[in-house]
Amino acid sequence: MCTPIIAIPTTAGTGSEVTCWATIWDKQAQKKYSLADAGLYPESALCDPDLTLQLPVVLTLTTGLDALSHALESIWNKNRNGVSSALAVEAVKTILDTLPHLVRQPDHALFRTDMMKAALKAGLAFSNTKTSIAHNISYAVTLQSGTPHGIACSFTLPQVLRSVIGLDRGVDSDLKAIFGHDLDKAWDQFDGWFRELGVNTDPEAYGYNQENWRQLLLDALQGERGKNFIGQQEALLACY
Repeated sequence: MCTPIIAIPTTAGTGSEVTCWATIWDKQAQKKYSLADAGLYPESALCDPDLTLQLPVVLTLTTGLDALSHALESIWNKNRNGVSSALAVEAVKTILDTLPHLVRQPDHALFRTDMMKAALKAGLAFSNTKTSIAHNISYAVTLQSGTPHGIACSFTLPQVLRSVIGLDRGVDSDLKAIFGHDLDKAWDQFDGWFRELGVNTDPEAYGYNQENWRQLLLDALQGERGKNFIGQQEALLACY
């Protein structure tokens, strides 16, 4: 019998209050392992945005980017469904609109509320699908360079977006609902959104050259989360 969990999130990011996962980091083996068990689902989740009002700006940013990745990763995912996609689209739109304002006004109660709602929706979305390639990439980046998880799992999102355009009608429809009708311009505009937040989207900024970045991508595509990705190896590699 499992001990009941009552989850009270103090960030707007992980979505752990509505998922059945936990993690173990093995720094010596340079790997991250995920645990999945129904007993890890919280019995209750108490989401109070006031608990995030004193969160430092850097943690506000990185946890918000983690939620953004959760939502997008559930869209370009082989396990996607109508419910997960609807939640993800709402979450992404809110985060894109809200997070830049919040990092400038971290004590703004309404922005904190909107971000907590978005993180919750993102958590519900990827609780259906699990994450995908960007998260599988992030594990090695964090272990090798110490890059915070929220940055590591999100700085690749513009290029992953670029690589999936045109592959699936339903995915394209969701992305158009977020980024507008012209998806050929979306990834570049998305890249600019990151740079305005001070987040570099170039792997070189995290210590990678073309050769070892390519190998990291190939390894990530073979990982459990990488196999959830709807994209194709050649298209993703071509974006770098």
